[in-house]
Order: sequence, then C-alpha cells, then structure tokens
Amino acid sequence: MPDLDRQPVPAPRFVLVTGKGGVGKSTVAAILGLLSARSGARTLVCELDSHERIAPMLGHEPVGGRVTRVEENLSLVNIQPGEALEEYGLMKLRFRTLYRLIFDNPLVASLVRFVPGMNDLLMLGKAFNHEREADDAGRPRWDRVIIDAPATGHGITFFRLPRIIRDAVPAGNMHREAADMWALLTDPRRTAVHLVALPEELPVQETRELKARLAGELGIPLGHLVINMIPSAPFAPEAAADFARLDEPRDPRLHRMWTATRIRAGRASAAEKHAVALRELGLPIVELPQRPERTLDRAGIDALAALYAEQLAPDGPREDAGQSTPLEGEL
Repeated sequence: MPDLDRQPVPAPRFVLVTGKGGVGKSTVAAILGLLSARSGARTLVCELDSHERIAPMLGHEPVGGRVTRVEENLSLVNIQPGEALEEYGLMKLRFRTLYRLIFDNPLVASLVRFVPGMNDLLMLGKAFNHEREADDAGRPRWDRVIIDAPATGHGITFFRLPRIIRDAVPAGNMHREAADMWALLTDPRRTAVHLVALPEELPVQETRELKARLAGELGIPLGHLVINMIPSAPFAPEAAADFARLDEPRDPRLHRMWTATRIRAGRASAAEKHAVALRELGLPIVELPQRPERTLDRAGIDALAALYAEQLAPDGPREDAGQSTPLEGEL
C-alpha cells in the first residue's frame, strides 16, 4: 500500500520500557518492536549506551549508534552520548568546523563528561529528536519510537531529568529542549511507560515504588505492567492437593522426582502470590511464562510475541491472565 494511504497509528507513539535490572526490559522492548512493525507501523527501537541485546535477540548483528533497518518496518539504534552530542551540536551550530572548535576542546569535553546527568539528557534528547523527525513531506518519519529505558534505580533520575533542567535553566536552547522533552514525557496522548517485573519479592517492591514515583510524583503516564518469567506449576491446580497428600517415597529415584516436583510446585506457588500483588497495582497486565532456554533466541522471542499479542487483542487478555482490561493501542 502506498505510504500516502497509511492509516494513523494509535497513540502512544513514544513508548518507554522500564523496571528493575534483570527483569527482561530488553526482551519486552524487542517484543513491542516486533508487534509494532508487524502492525505496519514504522518502528524504531532504541537502546541507551548499552551492551546490545535487542539486535542479537532478534537474530541480527549489533547495529551500533547509527539507525539501522533490520526488518520490514523495524529499525534499531544503540544511542551513544558522544554521537548524540555531536548530532545536537551540529543541529544547533550548523557547521562541523564550528562544532569541532567548541566540542573537541578538552575542557568542554571534560565539562560534559562530569556534569551529572548530562549523558542521560543527551540520550533522552536523541530519542526525543527521533520522535519529532519528519520526512520531506513533513510527516513523522517514525510511527512509533520504543525506548529500552534505564533500570529502576537509575530510571527515576532519568525520567525526572528534563524537569530538573527545565526548572534550573531559566531560558535558552537547553531550557526549551528540556521543556519540550518534559511535555512529551507527561503527555498521555503521545507517551506511555510500560513496567516490567518478575513475580518475586524485590521486583514487586520496586515496581510498587516505581509506579508511585512515575505516576504520582512525576505525573508520567503509565501503560501496562508485564509480569515476566512466570514459572509453570508441575500439574493442574486440582491435582495439587492430591500430590500434597503423597507420602515421601523411599525409592531413591522416586524420591528425587518427588523432591524436584515439590520444589517446582513451591516456586510456582510463591510466584503466583507475588503475581497477585502485582495485579493489585491496578495496571493492565500482560503475563509471560518462563522459557526453558537460558538465552532467548528469535524463536523464543517470536513465541513470547505471540502470547503478548494475544493479550493485547481487542477482546483483552484471557481470564487466566488476571486482567480483563483491553489493551488495544497501548503498545
């Protein structure tokens, strides 16, 4: 279909994924990127100065700091602070010679390197520029920009930074850029922040605090909550009581199986209690199972994307997913 006939992509266009370190943020960002691209939306997924995970996860070579198209409608970039600074400097100064005269100065480089939060501001600013990029006809270059945002502890500072800069710098380019970034981050028509958690005690506590800080303190719009890596129970719930009544077997081989099953059942039971606590936070829920692979490959990502898409369907997630609120348009 010609580009002129493209249908508008449902809001939000600017999507950030955050949560405690190690909960699978990059996995969720990769899934959202695939689903967005498959819907026909021109999608850019951004990692922020990280050891690249998303490109290899999708079966591609690392892309580095340049926007790289890897599949139909899907491009990736690993935003680097230095390249973001150069792009911003050239955008404002217009001439590369003048940029080098200023930013290649060792004193300026040291100042940028040691100013608290400057790297975060540069990377968020680069992602913000991607959101407002336009083609020659003045239309948005990207239908959706997805950010694999920093983990919880660092993430709060990352999200708060534009407001801090806006309030601290009374006028000028930096004030205007920070004010525009803050306006984007707090606009529910354009932005959603999806949270990712594991069904474990510490991630539950951090997710509860993260929700309160982002939505309550900062007024940043939240999307849905992904409960990731939910362990499967060894048998159906109706069989649990029967297993609990079994005597401890004396045969060593049976005893090993019995013990392993008890451990697995215990983990599943504990995870379900934590999942209940996460569902009580009141956000729309997407639940993803624990995969047997230690490292997710493209086949694993595709399988999880299918489950994710099922729960994002217009009729909402399944009853057993713990949430009935439709998530259509909430990528």
